[in-house]
Amino acid sequence: MNDIERPIIEYISGMVAETGGAPVDRETPLLESGVLDSINLVRLVRFIEERFKISIPDTELREDLFESPANVAAYVSQRAARA
Repeated sequence: MNDIERPIIEYISGMVAETGGAPVDRETPLLESGVLDSINLVRLVRFIEERFKISIPDTELREDLFESPANVAAYVSQRAARA
């Protein structure tokens, strides 16, 4: 786990813990498993934008971005490199 992936997984794990869900790892299917509903998706995007000082355009909010914490971290790494 790297410096981008770790806080993302910790944040998602915290959301899951609020509802008594299963543990989250880097490959947990976020949408398919129901970890991210619409409210938690918005919370995650907001966390990412604030924590990593990036802006995620609406046009980039695609389902594949939120397949797993690893996908989210890879996107954040790419987006931060462009900033």
